[in-house]
Order: sequence, then C-alpha cells, then structure tokens
Amino acid sequence: MAPLDEDPSRDLLLQPAKYHANDYGSVSSSDLEAPTQQQAVLDRSIENEVLEETAVTGRNLGWSSAYILIMSRVIGSGIFATPGVIVQSVGSVGLSLVLWLVGAIFAWFGLAITLEYGCMLPRSGGDKVYLEYVYRRPRFLAATLIGMHSVLLGFTASNCIVFAEYVLFARGGEGTQLEMRMLAGGLLTSIVVMHSIFLRTGILIQNTLGWLKIGLVVFMVFTGVFVVFLRPRDADALSLPAHSAGIWEGSNWNWGIISTAFFKVWYSYNGLQNINNVLNEVKNPVKTLKSAASTALLTSCILYLLINVAYFLVVPLDEISRSGELIAALFFQRVFGAQAGQVILPAAVALSAAGNVMVTTFSHARMIQEIARQGILPIGPIASSSKPFGAPMGALFIHWIPSMLVICLPPGNVYSLILDIEAFPAQFFAIASSFGIIWLRWQRPDLRRPYKAFLPAVWIRIALSASLILAPFAPRPGLNWREHLSEVSYALVGSTVLLFAIMYWYVWAKLLPRWGGYRVEEEAAILDDGTTTYIRPHVAQKVTVRDIAGEEEKYTLDSHGFQIYTHESKEKDFLDDDKIKAEYYPETEQLLKDATGAVRVYIFDHTIRRQPKDRSQDPTKIQLRGPVRRVHIDQSYSASEDRVRHHLPEEAEGLLNKRFQIINVWRPIKTILKDPLAVADSHSVPDTDLVGTALIYPDRRGETYSVKANDKHQWYYKYGQTPSEVTLIKCFDNLDDGRAKRVPHTAFTNPDEEDKYDRESIEARCLVFYDY
Repeated sequence: MAPLDEDPSRDLLLQPAKYHANDYGSVSSSDLEAPTQQQAVLDRSIENEVLEETAVTGRNLGWSSAYILIMSRVIGSGIFATPGVIVQSVGSVGLSLVLWLVGAIFAWFGLAITLEYGCMLPRSGGDKVYLEYVYRRPRFLAATLIGMHSVLLGFTASNCIVFAEYVLFARGGEGTQLEMRMLAGGLLTSIVVMHSIFLRTGILIQNTLGWLKIGLVVFMVFTGVFVVFLRPRDADALSLPAHSAGIWEGSNWNWGIISTAFFKVWYSYNGLQNINNVLNEVKNPVKTLKSAASTALLTSCILYLLINVAYFLVVPLDEISRSGELIAALFFQRVFGAQAGQVILPAAVALSAAGNVMVTTFSHARMIQEIARQGILPIGPIASSSKPFGAPMGALFIHWIPSMLVICLPPGNVYSLILDIEAFPAQFFAIASSFGIIWLRWQRPDLRRPYKAFLPAVWIRIALSASLILAPFAPRPGLNWREHLSEVSYALVGSTVLLFAIMYWYVWAKLLPRWGGYRVEEEAAILDDGTTTYIRPHVAQKVTVRDIAGEEEKYTLDSHGFQIYTHESKEKDFLDDDKIKAEYYPETEQLLKDATGAVRVYIFDHTIRRQPKDRSQDPTKIQLRGPVRRVHIDQSYSASEDRVRHHLPEEAEGLLNKRFQIINVWRPIKTILKDPLAVADSHSVPDTDLVGTALIYPDRRGETYSVKANDKHQWYYKYGQTPSEVTLIKCFDNLDDGRAKRVPHTAFTNPDEEDKYDRESIEARCLVFYDY
C-alpha cells in the first residue's frame, strides 16, 4: 500500500456551515463534542431530538386550544357526511354501528402510539419526526416518504367541498359546480390568508368554531332523543328495528367492502394526533398532550356513537342510503321542518366544516414547515420561514396548492375518493411507526417515556393496517377486473405517490451524488426570523492530505497545533466505561503532563468510535459513535472558557488567569486504515474561515467551529497509525503569542482502504492548565 502523499488528491468535504446539525435534522450536541457523563442522564445519550423545541413564534396554545385543535379536526365533515355512504356500503344499521364502535377502539390503539412518541419526542412534525428518528437508514428515506405524502396528499379539500355543499343547500338548492368550487376555494383561500397574517385572530376563530361544533353535535344527539320520546308517531319511519336481530338485515360481509367503509370511519376519528404536529407551540407540551388527547378521544367516541344512533332514530334507512353527504341536513329537515332544516342548521354544519378546515390548515402547515426545514423536498427556505407576520405563510401557500387542485377536479363523488386516497398510504406509515415503538422498547430502554403504549394494541394496529392495505385487492363478487380496479383506484393512487417518493429519494440521495462525485450532508442555517432550516451542500473538495510517517517530530502542539506522541496504554479493549475512567483517565492525565509540562489535567469526557458488535447491548453502558467526516474544531474560543466555568466553577476565574488549553488525546484502538484522522496546520487556517456552530444541551448551550473550504489549508495524517501512536489535537490555547491556537480536524475517506475493517478509536477531551 502506497502512502497517501504519493497520490495526494483525496475527497475531503470542507463544509461552510453556519450551524452544524446532526444526521437527523436538529441542532444538537453531536460527535464533535460529547456531553459529560452527568449530562448523559438528561441527554439520554441520544441525539438531542428528544429535547423540546420552541417555535420562533412562541408557545401560544394552552390546554383549551390544544383540545379544540384536536376536536375540531376529529369532528369535521366526516360525521355529517359519511354515515349514509357507510350504511349504503355495508347494508345494515348493526354493521354500521359496529364499524363506528370498532373504529373508536382502534383509534385508541393509534392514539397510544402517537402519545408515546409525542411525550418521548415533544417536537412539531408528528410522524415526520418519529419515523425519521427510528428509521435512520437509508438516510433521508423516511423523511422523504412522509414529506412527499404530506405535501401531495395533505388535502383539506374534502371539508371545503362539504362546506360549499351545505351553504348551497341552505340557500335552497344544490347550486352549480362552478358555485360549489368558488365557495370551497374561497373558504380555503380566506383561511390561508387568515392564518398567514392574523395568527392570534385565527386561533381565536378556530377555537370559537370548535366549541360551536361540539355544541352542535350535542344538540343533534338530544334532538334524536326528542324524536323517540316525544314524537312516537314517527316510529314507523325509524331505521332502528324493534328487535335486535333486525339491525343486521341486509349486512354485506365482503371484507373488501367492509374495509373501504372502515377507512371512512377511521378517517372520521383521524385527527387525534393533530396536536403532535404543533408541539413546538404548545405550553407544557408533554402534560398537555397526554391530557388533551385522551379527553378528546373519550369525547369524540361518545359523541360519534350517540349521533349515529340519532341519525337512525330520525331518518329512514333508505333515505340515509341515498343521502350522500347531506345526511345531517335531512336529519334537521325531518326534525324541525323544511325551513329550519334547509337554512339555519345546515349553515351551522357548514361553519363546523369551516372550523375543521381552519385547524387542519393550521397544523398541516406546521408539518410542511418542518419538512421544509429538513431541506429534503424542493420547497426551500420560503416554506421554512415565519416571516413576515410570525406565521408559516410559505408553508400555508404550499398546503393551499394541492387542496385547490382537488377542489377544481371534475364533479363526482370527490369527497369519498379523497378520504380513501388520504387514508390508504397512511397505513404504511402506521405500520412503520408501530414497529418503531417495539424496536425502541427493545433497543432504547433508557429513553424516558412519560407515556407507554399497550404493546398488544400496537401489534393489533400493525395487523389492522396490514389487512387494510391488502383489502382493496380482495375479489369482489359481480365485478370484473376493470370495475374492480375502478373501485379501488384510491389504493393505486396512494401507492403511486409512495413509489414516486421512493424514486425521488433514490435519484436525489443516491444517483445524483454518485454521478456528481459528491456526498449529501446536512447543514443548518438560521433564517432571518430565527427559524432553523437544514440545507445540504453538494460540493466535495479535492485536497492534498500528506502522510507524515517518518517525520513526526517536525509537528508539535505549538508549531502546528497537533503532535504524534508515543505511549503504550495498559488498556487495550476499551469495552467498559467504568474501567476507562478508573484506569485510562489517570494514565492519560500523566501522558499530557509529560508531553506538555502542564501542572493539572481535567478530563471532562471521552468518546469511543466503533460499531457495536452486539446491537442489543445496553446503550447506556458504553457510548459508541462513528467517525466524524466534517471539518471542525471541538470548541469555539468563547465555548472553551465556558468549559472551564462549567466543569470547575469554583476555581474557574483563577484558572482562566493563567495559561490553559483544551487538548484531545486521540488514540487508535487498533491500527487505523479506514477513515483515518486528518489534521490541518493551525497557521494555514485563518479565523475568517471559522464559522460558529451552536450545540444545544439540556442545561446549557455550547459552540464549536465549522470550517470553510480554502485551498490554502494544509492537511496531514499518519498512515497505518497504531495504538501506541497518540495524536494530541489542540482545540484551544488562550495564549496569543504566535503559537498554534486551534486545529481543524476530521476523518476522511481513503478509497484504497474502504474495504478494510471499521475504524476503532478513543478520544479523551481534556482541560490542561499551567502555572504561568
């Protein structure tokens, strides 16, 4: 094997980042600077996605707003529009009621999963955050899938259509298709404008409409009771038979038909997880999420069952089957007469549908904003920003586009088709998130879980979602293959969207980097409004990385900022953190004193870089990370002094008055061939090439330096570095007398060694003090 300086060109990504982000999309502590062992308990030794994040607009949603955000999403146009379609499909009152009851039970299964995720990862973004957190490989695939689904299929068109239909019905007729589209489009547009410009006013209006909606449903339930007990003369017209056996008359037990109807029922419960999309804006998010979501589930389940009974008590079955989306209007008309039924109460239902559009638009725009922050889809920083009115105007506009296109589709049973298209792909995500809960229970028992889902319910949800995915393809009696495909077109459309997302990911994350000779990496940037967004630079830098083997004595901490120091350690395996602290720390302290002349050394943490052989081992026992392939310096100048104040607060001022350094003691655990360490000559890297990189810890903020690319940087490494050859890396020196002050460093790829065994190394980070 020839040394690297005989073939000096090597790919080394020098990333001009304003802020460093880890591979999973949130500004956090990373491989550049590990938390202390005391912090690891709070940090839970996991990337800081587990920490709460506050939106730049602040936390504006209390318990009442959170509850209404859920209830207004759940009790939308579904309960006013779908019962007729469901009864028409399944053929009987009994089977229809069973579907609503079973839907409530399975809604709890789904809610329990989102509660565990939401309490464990209290951040805006919902499924996008959860799936990306669990499924980190292949990189960016989970985020791309959920992002594409949310952007392309995140409609609010269905409720806009119901709003328009009820307004036209209240006016005295069905109206023309043009009128329906104008009303639906006008509602959507006005709500987008409201949430874009008048944030607090929009929240107030949607809260008001939410309570109005709950009151409306309660009122409808009591009207059903009124009909039964005070108007017995109408008993012959009731849909509920006098004998229980009669409620099953006409039932259609075909699983394909039942599953399609169940999709609509389940969608009517959809929205219990609505608050998970906006947790950055919720006050006391974990406590509020558990309480508001559970209360909303109980409330909505009771109201749904009672209002279905009310429908069957008032409206004859044959009229329900023919009613389509106007079942609620027929209900009011039969109870209160033509005038009230056709004008006043349908208008109230239309307002209820408008409330659903408001909360769905509000939360879904936050989901799109999180996706835009990720930098995966080409929707850019415009959708990430909350300028100019403190609301995600760009994300709201992106949400407006597909919904408006659906509103403009040709006439037909658009509402039912929209429900099915939205619900089908979501089952794949439901399965993925459910398996994610099980996997995290096994792999990450150390994570703090304020709420834990009932595992049998998780498995049942997996089975249900799988059956719903397969159900559209079950044979249907009396239909040829063309008619069958037409009936299940929603499944084909939904599957096509997911396949398109996979193709987009493969081209963007795999093919283009391969063809272009670059690697996709994340970089965080702060927008003018304070929003953190993540972009991915696609430019690799060719640099000369020179092998210093045989000339190690020329490179010292003061002359270049790094030094190869020969030292044989008693520790060979580095498998136990307690043993490392008890035995390796003291010999490392002595090593630094001998190498530098320091009078005191304080090791504040260490990192072992190797892939675990046993993935099931307790992750809290030993911290394992891979090589960092980003050019960086572990501490900025200000953060270096803060390190002393943080670890030695009582002595800090006296220690800072004398010379001190931060030095990394980097040691191979076995001879390094793959992913070697490269260090730059300190004097070849001016301060103007250093860019501050924020690190967010549970109890403090830190900062490292990222490094801009510059062809004047001089890079060095030692080929085949052995465990007895230690690299001392100066991260900071408070002396300003011309000596090397700090050293950028990184792992880099040597293509000739990529087939070798994985790198194993340990680095101890040390505060080094002198008596002058």
